[in-house]
Amino acid sequence: MNIKQFIFYNLIALVMLVAARFLSFPFDEATSDLGNLFWFPIGAAILSYLLFGFKVFPGVLLGYIIAEIVIEGGMFDITQREVLKRTASALAPIASISIMRIFTLSNFFDDEKINPGHIVFLIFLSAIISTLLKALLIDNQLPTLDSYITTYLIGDMIGGMIFIYVGIKAFSKLFAKNKLI
Repeated sequence: MNIKQFIFYNLIALVMLVAARFLSFPFDEATSDLGNLFWFPIGAAILSYLLFGFKVFPGVLLGYIIAEIVIEGGMFDITQREVLKRTASALAPIASISIMRIFTLSNFFDDEKINPGHIVFLIFLSAIISTLLKALLIDNQLPTLDSYITTYLIGDMIGGMIFIYVGIKAFSKLFAKNKLI
């Protein structure tokens, strides 16, 4: 892969993450100050990694951080804790895909077409890993049913499934051209 392709793929990932974060923004205050019941960015991150590989990690992480800077009102209004949480969100799908590959659970494609069942499992595993990273490593507490489970975990699962489903349907011609659907 050349540098132009690397930059282009990272820009696509960055734009997907920023758009997904802004789509989730109206639901920020509807649940609690912990998580969001429709966290679309995890779906954008997963889709980015599936389409372009782990080389788009910089675009995914920058997309998360740029969106948070804009939403929070500026660079000085974003906390170190927010940066760590967005980093965990960017790393969770990588860890999930790696785990599934190590245990040969899926390559996410059957006959060069996306396998929806494996994608759903990937979303669930990414949500679990993301929630655990945020709870245990960043907030230093065990996840509780009334906070982390009901916001981070469920929000990642629902938002991830919605984003990937809509993304696949919206770009089905692109995927069909590449024989991915």
